[in-house]
Amino acid sequence: MHSSDFSIRLCTLQELDDIMDLQDRICAAITQPDLFASTCREENASYLTPPNVIYGVFKQKRLIAYASLAFPKNASDNLGWDLGWNSTQIRHCAKLDTIVVDPDFRGLGLQRTLIDRCISHTLKQDPDSILLTTVSPSNLFSLRNVQNEGFQILKRMLKYGGKERYVLGYCPSGQFPAVQ
Repeated sequence: MHSSDFSIRLCTLQELDDIMDLQDRICAAITQPDLFASTCREENASYLTPPNVIYGVFKQKRLIAYASLAFPKNASDNLGWDLGWNSTQIRHCAKLDTIVVDPDFRGLGLQRTLIDRCISHTLKQDPDSILLTTVSPSNLFSLRNVQNEGFQILKRMLKYGGKERYVLGYCPSGQFPAVQ
């Protein structure tokens, strides 16, 4: 597949059904359920509301991959709280939540392309941002991809109803607040 075969753009609320359908296909195909924490419809809808975004990769009109990016500020789901950071630091945290790629289109670098797009978007919003995400320690493919894009493991903990996760961060300077 060549880059001219697909396009990347911001998704709209009208595409919420397509987002949920793709996520459902991923969940149905996954052999290790602990590797992926699905996102409910309401939360995905919130990612389609500015300043949050969902970037979609489309092959013609078919959604084949997406990444959701949130700017939670002081909300309880800000991953910075999990790291013991203070409210000043928390305000600069963004959350790279879900990235999914249709199984028919894996191995084409779409996950890394979406990570890179989300990093760029985050830094345009706030050059002092720290982009945080979670990955299962057993999901070696995703873990390798986020680390290859500059994310560092900051903490290992239980999240999403007792699932083992790394909290990883991306900061252009590489200097993170102390993790507690």
